[in-house]
Amino acid sequence: MARIHAHSYFHYLQLPSDWTFSPRTDTITELPTSAAAMTHPSELRDLTREILDLVDASRVFTDIHIEQDRPIMIKTPRGWIEAEGGPVLIDEMAPLLAAIDENWDTRLAQGALDRPFVLTRCRLRCHVFRTSGGRKTVISIRRLPLHPLPLDKLGLPAYIRTMLESSKGIVFVTGPTGSGKTTTIASLLDHINRTRSCHIVTIEQPIEYGLERHQSIISQREVPTDTPSFSNGMREVLRQRPDVIMVGEIRDLETAEAVLQAGESGHLVFATMHTSSALNTLTRLLSFFPAEQRERHAASLANSLIGVICQSLVPSEDGNQLVLAAELLFNHNQQISTLLVDPAKIAFLADFIRRKEDNMSRSLNEHLAQLVAKDVISTRDALRSTYHRMELHEMLQSSVNR
Repeated sequence: MARIHAHSYFHYLQLPSDWTFSPRTDTITELPTSAAAMTHPSELRDLTREILDLVDASRVFTDIHIEQDRPIMIKTPRGWIEAEGGPVLIDEMAPLLAAIDENWDTRLAQGALDRPFVLTRCRLRCHVFRTSGGRKTVISIRRLPLHPLPLDKLGLPAYIRTMLESSKGIVFVTGPTGSGKTTTIASLLDHINRTRSCHIVTIEQPIEYGLERHQSIISQREVPTDTPSFSNGMREVLRQRPDVIMVGEIRDLETAEAVLQAGESGHLVFATMHTSSALNTLTRLLSFFPAEQRERHAASLANSLIGVICQSLVPSEDGNQLVLAAELLFNHNQQISTLLVDPAKIAFLADFIRRKEDNMSRSLNEHLAQLVAKDVISTRDALRSTYHRMELHEMLQSSVNR
């Protein structure tokens, strides 16, 4: 079995071999021993069983890629590798597709499908789509922990809890696709759920973690099932008496404006964006607005910003795990608000982070350099993960020369 690193972001999850998944996110179904024989002719592969075997194996991976007429691929910390079994036929994919959605063939003609599935010890997010002019079908499966991870298992510093102590304001959790934003934000919300009496409303596409009620009321809304879009969900949410709001992604001006309004009007808001740095997050948010409106919205952001967590997942030194590296920007005492309201000064945010004037903010490169120094990750992978390679190279060289 692969060694579990102390900084590991994804934990190995055991799955009993007699369990499979159900298309309902709140149901787990036991598979009779004869079910595979009844469902699949002997000459066809049982993809459901193969997925269960992959999840039950000791290999660490985050994604499964099943493409018609191609071998199954799995994404490990070191990249994509081919699974055993050879190319997959569409007839072999059909039972799995029917489990994902009974009307999959008809619905794929209208666009891709997103469906979550629950296993005994992990959750799968299934995305089904067509390629090659509609001639091929592909199933992309993302593996997630069944329950939100405790905050101290994420790899973030303990003082990240200070971002959760406010009753109002905005926290951005950002990073590229596959950087673990969903897992981080679920852990932040679960911590609030366990420590505070409040109403948490989430707007997601799809719902990926089912939050169980502890001290808080939980209302999880899915796009487009429960609300047509993120912007619609944000317009509706203020009438639902929330204390904490989570919006899955800011994609347009309407959602950006609603997030700023909610943060200023007494709500604690969590939002995700696909950005590579804290500075890029804030400039990207303001870029949604016309030039003549940016000054007003910059002032709103300056008043409501709590902080930014911009993260990346990096292979561990041994290649067996994924390690969280994160850039952190805090605004607890409004110390960066003066930089936000002046367009000529916003670029100085990067210098503020590097200088660590608040003893809490830190750059991504600083964290990557720390992980390299502790032999948690390799220099090569650190340089691949940074958005400022030259600076990190100089930092690593400086530490070697000491």
